[in-house]
Amino acid sequence: MARASRPGVPREVVEVVEADLPEPGPGEALVRVAAAAVNQSEVLALRGGPYAQGLTWPVPLGYEGSGTVVGTGERVCWTPAPGSCADLAVLPRALLVPVPDALELTVAARVASAGLTASLLADVVPLEGRSAVVWGAAGPVGRMLTAVLAEGGAEVIGIASGRGRTAAARAAGAAHTVDRSADDVARAVFAYTGGAGVAAVFDPVGGPTYRTSLALLGRRGCLVNYGDLADDLPRVDLMDLMDKGVFVTKFGGAGAGLDGVDHLRRLVGKALDLAVRRPAVVADGGTFELAEAAEAYEAVRSGPPGKVLVVSR
Repeated sequence: MARASRPGVPREVVEVVEADLPEPGPGEALVRVAAAAVNQSEVLALRGGPYAQGLTWPVPLGYEGSGTVVGTGERVCWTPAPGSCADLAVLPRALLVPVPDALELTVAARVASAGLTASLLADVVPLEGRSAVVWGAAGPVGRMLTAVLAEGGAEVIGIASGRGRTAAARAAGAAHTVDRSADDVARAVFAYTGGAGVAAVFDPVGGPTYRTSLALLGRRGCLVNYGDLADDLPRVDLMDLMDKGVFVTKFGGAGAGLDGVDHLRRLVGKALDLAVRRPAVVADGGTFELAEAAEAYEAVRSGPPGKVLVVSR
């Protein structure tokens, strides 16, 4: 299994060790892991700070993955289950969601957490028939969120960097895209909306994009911050919200929006179905073997277009 011995740079603190597996208890299953996805929140935890609060080091790595149930061969994926970055894992059966035959296990490993997050984000504010900006629309959550919003009747403006990534956002369902590396985002969005702005902005960055995101909102619009990619949360001044009567909220993850494990399973199942119907919502961010787990966690720091996987052989 892979674990982090302490906070720090992945190459210096991530290690692969042998560990004894407990016998599966009631409500648990032994799963042979095919692939575990590396999530940005884990990389943030390795920096220390808020994401590391409450952790006891060493910390087992990986909380999302796919594999087969030992004894039955059932193909499953899951999230969140700490210790997923391993050859074998004892997991709660309630978290195991069947993977459709049409989906490879390596694809399914990239779906559960991003799809769950996207579905919960899409429920924050009603957007059918309205417009929304999605920052990072070519990233793992961004693609899923773009697709979920578009299928729900929203007009999505996807913000991404470079022609390849804006094309990926369009393939995921964006009605319009803005290349933030070449265009003025605010000017482009207002030109597209005829100066009206949008009903919602979904922003995973934080401080550096906060002012722009706020400006993009139309009257009574809602800014949803999630992800904290910049590790720099903005400070909200209520006076900034008054002129257009806009709202700002901080998405707190699954704990803030889930109504129990059955709800989680339904949303992950919907995400898997979406990945079957629209393969463009899942991107390859790179694949590493378990022995290379430290390099996998390093790779996430460079902002790959999709989830990085650690695979078992």
